[in-house]
Amino acid sequence: MEREAVRIDVILPIEVYPISAKELEHRKSRIVGDVPIFSYIPLKDTFDEALNNWLKLINAKLDYLINLLTREKEGFNVMPLKKVNISEKGLRFSSETPLEPNTFVEIKLVLDLYEPLGLYLYGKILRCEKKEEHYEIALEWINLTPDIKEKLSFYILQKERELIRERKGF
Repeated sequence: MEREAVRIDVILPIEVYPISAKELEHRKSRIVGDVPIFSYIPLKDTFDEALNNWLKLINAKLDYLINLLTREKEGFNVMPLKKVNISEKGLRFSSETPLEPNTFVEIKLVLDLYEPLGLYLYGKILRCEKKEEHYEIALEWINLTPDIKEKLSFYILQKERELIRERKGF
């Protein structure tokens, strides 16, 4: 059987929480700290190019710090690392506790794109199989916004390129 989406094995900071169908009704995937509020305020360039560059650098650093503090406040900086298999369609991971098929979960994870990006994602459990000392859980994404799907695709493509470079010795 051929898969619809490219899947990769990576190690990510991730936490998974069961939620009810009622809780899921009012939630959709979202990015934590990605869109600085003040980035949309147009700033006019001054006549001094050096000053413009410094102001842009300061703005970029402030955006980074705000993003970092927001992720820290939401608990993204202390999550355990886990090996997962991820695609733009779903996720497979191991768990110490079983999760029933057709139940829902909230997933907090961090993708390292240009900078670490905290995400709240939601999934429906498709499969839970008992392995030696853990359970292998497979889920499909639900309520995934187009921008997050795009970021997942970009992340997977970036990791695929890294793996190819490593195999070729670049």
